[in-house]
Amino acid sequence: MIRSCVRATLSVALAAVLAASTARVALAVEERVWLSLEAGADLYDAEEALRDAPAFGLRATGFLNRWVGIEGLYHRASPDQDPTTLGSATVAHYGAGLILTPQRYAWALPYVYGGIGSVKVDRDGFAAKSNSAFHGGLGAVFRAGERLGIRLDARDVSYKQENGPGRATRVNEFQISSGITGFWIGRPRDTDEDGVPDKTDRCPGTPKGAVVDAGGCPLDTDKDKVFDGLDKCASTPEGAVVDEKGCPLDSDGDGVFDGIDKCPDTAKGILVDAQGCPMDSDGDLVFDGPDQCPNTPKGAKVDTSGCPFDADLDGVPDGIDTCPFTPAGVAVNAGGCPVALSPYERQLLDDWVIRLTDIEFVVDSLRLTPQGQARIDEVASVLAQWPMLKLEVGVHSDNLGEDARRQSQSQLRARAILQYIYSKYPSLNAKNYWYVGYGDTQPIGSNKTAEGRAMNRRVEFRLMNMDALTKERERREALGTTPVPPAPGLPRKAQEQSTQEPAPAPPPASTTPAPPGQTPAPDSMAPPPPPSPAK
Repeated sequence: MIRSCVRATLSVALAAVLAASTARVALAVEERVWLSLEAGADLYDAEEALRDAPAFGLRATGFLNRWVGIEGLYHRASPDQDPTTLGSATVAHYGAGLILTPQRYAWALPYVYGGIGSVKVDRDGFAAKSNSAFHGGLGAVFRAGERLGIRLDARDVSYKQENGPGRATRVNEFQISSGITGFWIGRPRDTDEDGVPDKTDRCPGTPKGAVVDAGGCPLDTDKDKVFDGLDKCASTPEGAVVDEKGCPLDSDGDGVFDGIDKCPDTAKGILVDAQGCPMDSDGDLVFDGPDQCPNTPKGAKVDTSGCPFDADLDGVPDGIDTCPFTPAGVAVNAGGCPVALSPYERQLLDDWVIRLTDIEFVVDSLRLTPQGQARIDEVASVLAQWPMLKLEVGVHSDNLGEDARRQSQSQLRARAILQYIYSKYPSLNAKNYWYVGYGDTQPIGSNKTAEGRAMNRRVEFRLMNMDALTKERERREALGTTPVPPAPGLPRKAQEQSTQEPAPAPPPASTTPAPPGQTPAPDSMAPPPPPSPAK
């Protein structure tokens, strides 16, 4: 009966050991000592002539590390001899050896062990005898808490029998037991080594080296998803993208970290604001950093380096220069207009007409003499300074020559003068000018004298929109009459002006009809249409 119970018990013990080998990791103490009290049954070899009997014992186990320990044991039983007429006996087993467990920190702790010792058999009718023994076995401890567990064990004890009714031979005694095991000299388990015991650790899988809170969860002070302790840049601004070490990335090298940088593709060398976007302090569309002239006045046209253009070299940048064709060396006011008016400007502002008397053409030709061209150049520079004005270019002649030619010739000469002015200043708006040939129909002097005929041979630039002149004159006078120094970034050497923007081409001429008896100015430098006869 006892052997049947033992077989069933061994089957259960073996199944428990196999289950324990796959048990989950425990939230328990990391104990260094086991003390076990056990009770069970001893199954004797037939040669021992002993009946199977209950037994009890004591074990003490000290672990050297997580897997290996040294165990000492004492086991005692009082079986009857077989046959019982021989009386009873006492069997005591002392031993020590190594115990091995692959999962000592689990709730179920499987183990194997083996060692050496001594078996003392004291029989009625025979002298007591102690014999050296070997033992080996396996078992499992099932934790019932941090300090107690239930132990199941089975082992074989082998020794050489030298006295008793049986033969003097090696016998095997099989011992099975169960009992209570106490766990001693330990500290609370801390599987992830974060300083917080597993039983209270709310984050048991914390990476090694991470700083944790009282609950065992890793801290991330700068909220960059790299835990404190592992974070090499612990003060990363919130929102910055970081590498695996917790240090912020700056893809465009502008000093503003990715994630915070609203302009992540800023070119190298450009100064940026707190959001990582390029700054343009002077509003010239060239970013600070590459801008070589960072204080360019607002509205000025600039080159690729951010420095202002100044086509007429007057110290006032193009774009804000009201008079962009100021002659070289002339002092200008804040609007870029000459402080002192030229004689022709004064004549236009006072009389609303510029009159060139005794204008010189090559005889029987439409071409101006060099002296005539020089005088037209001076007038053209005035027209360029006042591009909003509308003027009639009228050519007059004396009464010399054929009557039939005077009108047509003056018409063609008026056209030639306007063509010449366009060639000098192509930015002039052709819609603002038209030409008329008057012949000798409007003399201002006597054709009977040389002086009078010289006065009649003239070109007149007559203003047609007086209101525009009045408004513009008032605006320019408001800019002051004090010469101003060059704007920041100016002046530049004349040879550097080779990078200046070309002057814009004149827009197409208006199709608005000219006043009666006058021919509209040409659309381009192509020859204008034939003149209409004067009335």
